[in-house]
Amino acid sequence: MSLQTNKRQWEDIGQLDPFWGMTGTNRFDGWNIEAFLNTGHEQVSQLLRQIEPCKRPEQWSTVLDFGCGVGRLAPAWRTHFEHYIGIDIAESLIVKARQLHTNLSKVDFVVSASTTLPIASNSCDMVYAWGVLQHVPNQTIALCYVADFVRVMRPGGLLVFTTLDSIHPVYRLQPRRRAYALLRTVGVPAVILYHHLRLYPHEVHPLPGQHVIARLKATGARALQCDESPSNAPHRWRTYYVTK
Repeated sequence: MSLQTNKRQWEDIGQLDPFWGMTGTNRFDGWNIEAFLNTGHEQVSQLLRQIEPCKRPEQWSTVLDFGCGVGRLAPAWRTHFEHYIGIDIAESLIVKARQLHTNLSKVDFVVSASTTLPIASNSCDMVYAWGVLQHVPNQTIALCYVADFVRVMRPGGLLVFTTLDSIHPVYRLQPRRRAYALLRTVGVPAVILYHHLRLYPHEVHPLPGQHVIARLKATGARALQCDESPSNAPHRWRTYYVTK
């Protein structure tokens, strides 16, 4: 699957149910906006406690939120950083982000469907990509993103991102996602697939840890820490904390 196919999937989500697409809960328009944004404050607060031992980032000027969606984390990040940049592959999500955060200053929402981010090198104190890379269509593209995260991170900064190291064999079938993709290609409208057939588009893919570590080393970055999900979890998650 190409990035353009991936983009079409997320454009559909942005038009169908973007709040669910950002959290995986409260499906079919069940979200209260205030409650939705509060989940962002809770997530950022928890992360800041987790990164205290890292002593990074050294500066708190600019944060990059990769895969920002409708900007669920934007208000929370802006309470700690002077400038927030949110990047997403789907224009439909970025349009809603701009509408949702019209009163938030020093915030930029950017559409990008390229593995080379439209961000200057060494310009971001914090780079954050939570629950994003597992939706990237193949490992080569995902690893290109990892390398570009390092490129845009300022020396002394911090990069935090999550991956699915492995997926439970039964879940790999992803029948609803496959059915959505097939029916979409023959012209069935997205609204019928989602609201009537209860199908959804975004796929998930593993990114094994050995490949991630090898790519980080190739960029000259240094992994400060790597957290793993419990051994009995159906899927194996990893969270990487990286600096340079």
